Amino acid sequence: MAIAGSNSFVVINLVAAVASLAASASARSQHMMCPSPAFLGHHHPQVAHRQQQSSTTLFGGFGGVSSKDKKGKKKKGGGQSSTNKKMTPQNAKKAKQQLLERYGGDLNIGTQERIEKYLNSLEPHLKEAAELYKTTTQFDALIAPMTPADRNRLIPPVQFEMAASDNAKLQTLMEEYKLTEIDLHNVFQQATWDASADAKATQADIVGGQMKPELQQRIDKACSFVVDATKTEGAVGKILDVGCGHGSIVKSLVDAGLEEPDMYVGLDLSSEMIKNAVDRYGSARNGRTGKGRVFVADDFLAHDFSVYGNGDSNDIFDGVIFCSALHDLPDMIGSITKAASVLRSSGGKLVVVHAQGAQHVLGQNQANPVMVSRGLPTAKEWSEMLAEHPEWGLTLEHEPADPRSDGDLKCGYLTVLSKI
Repeated sequence: MAIAGSNSFVVINLVAAVASLAASASARSQHMMCPSPAFLGHHHPQVAHRQQQSSTTLFGGFGGVSSKDKKGKKKKGGGQSSTNKKMTPQNAKKAKQQLLERYGGDLNIGTQERIEKYLNSLEPHLKEAAELYKTTTQFDALIAPMTPADRNRLIPPVQFEMAASDNAKLQTLMEEYKLTEIDLHNVFQQATWDASADAKATQADIVGGQMKPELQQRIDKACSFVVDATKTEGAVGKILDVGCGHGSIVKSLVDAGLEEPDMYVGLDLSSEMIKNAVDRYGSARNGRTGKGRVFVADDFLAHDFSVYGNGDSNDIFDGVIFCSALHDLPDMIGSITKAASVLRSSGGKLVVVHAQGAQHVLGQNQANPVMVSRGLPTAKEWSEMLAEHPEWGLTLEHEPADPRSDGDLKCGYLTVLSKI
């Protein structure tokens, strides 16, 4: 969003954005909130989240609601869930009507109301910190691409004073309550995905879990890399799906050949997304051997994966996939570091895919920097990161297309890395 030499339309939008920030800052002081038992004392949002979700480890297989048939006999293989069939027009109409009823007659308004309800349930100090984080992040993103001259010309001095004041208040709250930017980022992530989970899952059910053909092909291709890793020499038969949502790529994994691995772990920060995943893919984990499928509501960066590796938190999975997820995580380097650590050596695959492409994610970052703090790594950035972090033990096997390129438009974003 370069300003130098830009037209008046962009300038007007910037001025409007600045005015909007000022208005939101003024309104902020008028909206305090009620305490919530979910966030007590000086707890981090993630800490409180983990305490609240400590029992939200749900097991699901790929065979619908159960891995047994109606007679109670165990089915062979994984099979596909009944949710993977496109609904009939009559059932689709009924599902849409029921969904609208759950969201009060309007999905957009209903989702926003759910988000506001979540934020209003936070402890006062946490809600204030979240609002300050939102305001300062938006302001920083607004001025970041500006030249110093444009900043002086477009941003009134009082706006910089307000931003400095907000930053000071935010830092005080973060220090007093031991909060981090990751904590505050995750507040908005959890609020948004919890609020939209039912809608996204039901809409996927209606179309049989299928995206547009060209987008679905890109997802299927990415999933094939992960599944192939479970069939190579030294494979342990374990896959990690980070940001699994309502199980949106389960069908693609099954279509790629995933049947009965030792374990599939789907992890998402949103407990509502996880509930929807379990509703669709049921329970099929063997209590004696521990093999099966697990859906977990937790923070990826904080989650202890040693439970899936016989007490060892390293070299657990054959494949780790971020499908439309890496850009939502608050710490990209930390996320890659964590993924690399749980990936098995000598052939493990780390896959990052976004069917709509890198340019689409950049658009999300510009529209909502609070939720999407940056774009996806380019091929050059991957090369630089791999050189800076030899401890990852990763090599770049498939480079992503650059934003705005023909490759990004035609193929979307796909990066595949191999663990040495």
